[in-house]
Amino acid sequence: MKGFPDEVKRDIFECQNGICRVLNCYEPIVDFHHKLSQSKVNKRLYPLFINSPFNCVGLCRDCHTNRSHLFRVTEKEAEIYERFLNQNKND
Repeated sequence: MKGFPDEVKRDIFECQNGICRVLNCYEPIVDFHHKLSQSKVNKRLYPLFINSPFNCVGLCRDCHTNRSHLFRVTEKEAEIYERFLNQNKND
C-alpha cells in the first residue's frame, strides 16, 4: 500500500521536532502511522484524508508497534476531515 507523500512526512517530522508523539517518549521518528487505516474501503470513502497530514503521526519503532492504537480516529472524525479537505481543495 502507498504511504504518505514525502511532503507530509517532512511536515509531520518538522511539526513534531523529529520526536515520537507518544507522551514521555523522546525517541526519534522512524515511522509514519496512519491514524485511520488505508484499507480499500477507507481509501474509497476518505480519499483526501487518508494520506493527509491530519491522518499522520510520527512514531519511533517501538511506539509504532505497541502504541499506535492511541492515535486512532473514528469514522465520524474522518468524515469531518474529508469534508473540510474537499471544501478547501481548490484554495
